[in-house]
Parts: sequence; C-alpha cells; structure tokens
Amino acid sequence: MKKLNLAKFLVFSMIVVFTQSSCGDASDEEVEKVDLSDLKLVWSDEFDSGTVPSKNNWTAEVWNPGKVNNEVQYYKDSEKNAYVSDGSLKIKAYKEDGNWYSARLKTEKLHSWKYGYFEAKIKMPAGKGVWPAFWMMPENIMDENGKDTGGGVYGIWPRSGEIDIMEYSPSTTQSAVYSTVHHSTSASNQQADTYQSLGRKEIGDATTQWHTYGLLWTENYIKAIYDGKELDKIYYKPKRTEDNWVEWPYDQNFYIILNLAMGGVLGGAIDSALTEAIYEIDYVRVYQ
Repeated sequence: MKKLNLAKFLVFSMIVVFTQSSCGDASDEEVEKVDLSDLKLVWSDEFDSGTVPSKNNWTAEVWNPGKVNNEVQYYKDSEKNAYVSDGSLKIKAYKEDGNWYSARLKTEKLHSWKYGYFEAKIKMPAGKGVWPAFWMMPENIMDENGKDTGGGVYGIWPRSGEIDIMEYSPSTTQSAVYSTVHHSTSASNQQADTYQSLGRKEIGDATTQWHTYGLLWTENYIKAIYDGKELDKIYYKPKRTEDNWVEWPYDQNFYIILNLAMGGVLGGAIDSALTEAIYEIDYVRVYQ
C-alpha cells in the first residue's frame, strides 16, 4: 500500500465547470477553479494492520438473499468474506453448495459525515455478475424510545437520499464505472425513487489496476471524481425552497458502505463458470 501523502493531496486542484441549472451536464462555457487545499483529512482506514476490518470502523451486515435488488448472495460476518492482507481490504464473494456468500461493511453508528471529499482506491472484482459498490446512506434517526426509525431525517428510503460514489456491474454496463444520487420523486409520492447520474467512465483495466473513486459533496452540489478527474455531470441543489428536501435530502450525516453483491437488478446474469470474486480496497479517506 502507498502511504498517505497528505501534502500531495492538499495541493491537488482541478478545473470544474458550473451551469446555472439545478442539475445537469457540465459545459465549457463557464469555468471556475475549485481548490481543495482547504480540506483536511478527518478520517481514514488504510487497511495496513491486522487481519480483519477494524471493529472501530466497520460493522458487517448479516442478510439473506433477495433482501434488496434481487441480489443472490448471503451477506456474512466472516473472515472468509472480509479480511485484510498485503495492505488492503479484500471483500470476497464465493460460491459453495450452490449458494453465493459475500460481505457488506458499513461505518453506520461509528462514523458519519455531512459534506466533504470521499475517496477510495479500488481494484474491481473480475467476472460477469459481480456488483461492487462504494456508497453512502443517511444515518438512521432514533425515535423517543431509542429505536431506529429505518431512515434518515426525512424518513425511509428514498426520502432521505442515497449517494452512490462508485458502482460497477459488467454484466449490464460492460467496463463502465458510474456514480448516482437517489431521492424521492415528489412530496406527494415519497416512496418512489428517482435518480440523477453523476456520470460514468469506461475503465478497461479496472479489474487489474488500482484506480481512485471519489466524490465531492458540498451544501450546494455533488460531483464524482475518478482518477482525479470529474465525471461529466454535477447534481446541484434545487433553487426553490418549498419541499426542498424531496430533491435535496443531502443536508444530513451519511455513513459509508462497501459491499460486493452478486447478480440482482444491476449485477445481472452471473457467469456459470464463476466461483469466486475479490473486491480490493487499498484505502478509504474522508476530507472536510
């Protein structure tokens, strides 16, 4: 693993483009330089010690197949599915006795953030049917009895939003890696999901080489940044104020999730010859 070079990051800057619409593609008509030098590292997991993910940073979900998105895997809390070796986290999906087993790790109730730059250095799993993700969900709100409400500030999904920093599903999108935000369609139809793409990038060597996948989230916009370059779309906070939460629930704390799903609505058909896949994460870092 390459050690953290904070100085190099803090001098990093990029050319980004803004439009006047509430969301949409970047154009080359108006250019503004965004300087990330004001950001400081506030949290990271470098995965350079131990043999399992730190319990101070991650909790493993335990799920049966089909709980969401028609995914076929069992999520287990097992060292066979999530382990640290050679300076990186490995999330391994494997097939045994006809069943798929994998891992889904989250920082929920351990670490969450509102706004910042979020980045992971990743090598994708190989094989048709894999669906790895690096994403964020809102911290659950507790009711007066101390129980989870099952949603963030604005209620259950998709009302309180979802931020997908990186997803990869070669059965359905070939070599494209993509980023998306989700929220409700309207205040009157609060359970219907709508989404805005932050763009996609074709990365032909995503399974053999390390690449960085990041997202810059501010109080006014969200954009994805892969390998130091922004993707082709930016999601802007709507300018209207009435029911503003519907399209912009991104004003609350979100936590990070790393998981490797198999099959499902985006994972697609699993190669019948595939028996295992490994999703590698060199580091996860948060700057604010």
